[in-house]
Amino acid sequence: MSQVIISFAEDLLELPNFGELEVLYQQDKIAAILQQVLQYFQTHQDTTEIPSQLGEFIFQKTVELEIYVTEPVEARAINLDARGKDYATNILSYASELPEAVLELLPALPLGELVICHAVVVSQAPEQGKTVEQHLTHLLVHGMLHLLGFDHELGQAEQDEMEAIEIAVLDKLSVANPYE
Repeated sequence: MSQVIISFAEDLLELPNFGELEVLYQQDKIAAILQQVLQYFQTHQDTTEIPSQLGEFIFQKTVELEIYVTEPVEARAINLDARGKDYATNILSYASELPEAVLELLPALPLGELVICHAVVVSQAPEQGKTVEQHLTHLLVHGMLHLLGFDHELGQAEQDEMEAIEIAVLDKLSVANPYE
């Protein structure tokens, strides 16, 4: 079971096409994506281990995910502050870092927060030959894996493992392999 909380930057709320954003970032759609990610690990428990300490609790509790959708100026500032990179990126992942003793006490498991720059997602989608929804789905799966402790920047083996999981989950969501 999962719960998704979505919030939008104030500047986005004022856009004339804000209704389109609400459709794209529907809680039930994103919860279904999260369920597919979790289902992958439940199906592959014998062969794939969740790297973070959350793996111990992931099938015992409701999983909570927070998503914040923002615009390029704020995304750039967040990326600069968090990673020292002076540009707006498509998605940033902030995993829950609560101690195991606290996680045991909580009624639900806080996975973490994903910060998405919608304008970057929109601009990248056609460059990659994808619809905005396909690109967003890929980024959400990618970000969720980061929240679970996967890190493609650690080395080629980690990158290969993460990409293989993404491809498998995206296939279940009817999204083509983004790496072909």
